[in-house]
Amino acid sequence: MPLAWPSILVPSSENWNPNKGASRGGGRGLTNQEQVVVGPSGYNTATLTIPCMTRARVLAMRALLAGFDGRAGSVFVGPFEVTRAPWFVDPDTGGKITYGQGAKDAALDPAWATNPDTSSRLDFQVGAAAAMNATSITIQRNRGGFLEPGMMFSIGNRLHLITALTTADPVDPDTLQAGAGAVGIAFRPWLRADYPVGTPIEFGRPLGTMGLATDDTGAMELQLSRLGTVTLDLVEKF
Repeated sequence: MPLAWPSILVPSSENWNPNKGASRGGGRGLTNQEQVVVGPSGYNTATLTIPCMTRARVLAMRALLAGFDGRAGSVFVGPFEVTRAPWFVDPDTGGKITYGQGAKDAALDPAWATNPDTSSRLDFQVGAAAAMNATSITIQRNRGGFLEPGMMFSIGNRLHLITALTTADPVDPDTLQAGAGAVGIAFRPWLRADYPVGTPIEFGRPLGTMGLATDDTGAMELQLSRLGTVTLDLVEKF
């Protein structure tokens, strides 16, 4: 079972490549030309730099690294998409309601979490049955913002990135904000499995199944034996 990523460990920088290894070639010939083809071989990689500047973060990082059991283990983790996710827009203020904002509001008054105008809930689903190895699908948006190329999402704990919209994005004629309806997208990498209609799609906190790229990645050097910064090189696990 993959580990859960400790919420206290927030990267100061992250580098996600959602489609590494998607092309294959046979090498250059005598004329210095090479035939390169695309195939369903792309996979996610990431480099996360994580400051461990408190005792709690140091302990959490130690526990995480030990729990990996080297390259044998895995963790559910994804990009921190707070500024890029298709959040629902408050019809009164015009502000985007992130998961973090929704949690703060609900802590003051639980009614904020159930009010359709103030809830941070997102609801995106597979809109038409999608087959393994597909690079385009239909998304049914029931609640959320406009979709854009470059946004990352997860389905079945696998990360993907939108490369293009293949249909128009529905607009609510009354608010001119994103409306409920179907949106076609192209994406990478290829789907890892078959997904039926109604399968949840996560944009607000997308998570993929990732593992250590090498047994030595993430070595923690503590300055003055107290604090440090850890760099993790991760690859998608299958």
